[in-house]
Amino acid sequence: MKPTRAARQSHALSAARSRFARRRAPRRGMLWRSLAFPANLCPRAMTPPSPPSRLRKIALLLLKLAFCAAAVWYLSDKVTYYDYVRLGSDPDRPLRLLSETASTLVVSDGPDGQSRTVPRNELARREQLGKGQRDIERGIRHLATTADWNWAALAFVFLGPTTFVLAWRLQLLLATQEIAISFRDSLLLTFAGNFFNFAMPGTTGGDIYKAYHIARITHKRTEGITVVLLDRVIGLVSFLLLAAGTILAFWRTDLIGFYGRWVGYLTLSFFLAAGLFFSRRVRQWIRYDALLTRLPLGDKLKRIDDTAFSLRFHRGSAFLSLITTMASHFLIVASMYFTARSLGIYHSTLHTDTHLFWAVLLAAVVGFLLAAVPISIQGFGLLEAVFYKVLVDGGWATGSQMLALTLGFRLIQIAWSLPGVVVPWLGFAKPARQELAQVDAPILPQ
Repeated sequence: MKPTRAARQSHALSAARSRFARRRAPRRGMLWRSLAFPANLCPRAMTPPSPPSRLRKIALLLLKLAFCAAAVWYLSDKVTYYDYVRLGSDPDRPLRLLSETASTLVVSDGPDGQSRTVPRNELARREQLGKGQRDIERGIRHLATTADWNWAALAFVFLGPTTFVLAWRLQLLLATQEIAISFRDSLLLTFAGNFFNFAMPGTTGGDIYKAYHIARITHKRTEGITVVLLDRVIGLVSFLLLAAGTILAFWRTDLIGFYGRWVGYLTLSFFLAAGLFFSRRVRQWIRYDALLTRLPLGDKLKRIDDTAFSLRFHRGSAFLSLITTMASHFLIVASMYFTARSLGIYHSTLHTDTHLFWAVLLAAVVGFLLAAVPISIQGFGLLEAVFYKVLVDGGWATGSQMLALTLGFRLIQIAWSLPGVVVPWLGFAKPARQELAQVDAPILPQ
């Protein structure tokens, strides 16, 4: 039985609608182009995160919050809000200081909060005090209200040039891959990256932001994103070199402790691995290129590897980047030193032959390396653990002074990152959350 004319017309109309629907359906990768996002930036399709991915993110966030909570609990009996004193009659029992004059102290004594007046000559002597103890221990409130603003201004000024050094380093490393970017654009991206790193939750938002925009403005997207990683690696190498020198200088002292020796071993392992990575003989012996091609996404991994290995042929640029980075890290240490001086930290009761600057240098390089471990928010707890070991156990500071130092330095970092707020209005718009989620960024010190 032949189909009727009406049935044939209905069938033709249905086929035409089907063809039209197929033409209107977004093809693979269409969504990337509609968002002006580099399609080959990441092999994954832009789909909503799967339930396991969400669970991993939630679990990581809970881990970070738990670590921060544990750090707060640990510091709760070592950091005080009010001022306390220790008397020679019982130096292990701190008494809250209510008021003071040139010759007397009014302290709160007893469970009922009764006050009594004691002369200053009853304060504990230096030989009676343990690590991190003082005859008068100032609390966070006193430290914040009586900080020396001259030293604080120096700390602010010395940290400023580091942003410009990082911007120049990024421009120099991009030039090794024949990716042209002006110093202005590099500086804007660096300011914005610092804002996402220091003023927002997390530690890698700035790297994702820079990677996105570098990939957007160049046809060498894989190489551009790899340079963001290498830019961080240069910062890591600089810190490792500084750490190696300071740890070697203080190896026979009790200043570095467990953390310092652990970083010393890490430094040795890193440079050994770097030597193997850049060795042509080792690559030929283990058939390195063949191994890469067998891995998933081997072609992209090969381009990333070629970008990193190409620094071997740009030794001048790599060396210049490293030297300027080490100079910027000395500025960071100097800023932390001036912050410490503004809080009244200037000499040790135990290490009278060691200058405070070297103690801050040791604490900073080891602390920032450990703070790069992604188990905390902004490295809180890890940085404080190292500074407590070096400065408090070393007799330079009390627990309250140590915490005021680390928090005060973070505030200076945030202050210098605030210009990054306006960068999205200067041609570098903030990407959508779905776009940022496609870029994996390193977690390394700058």
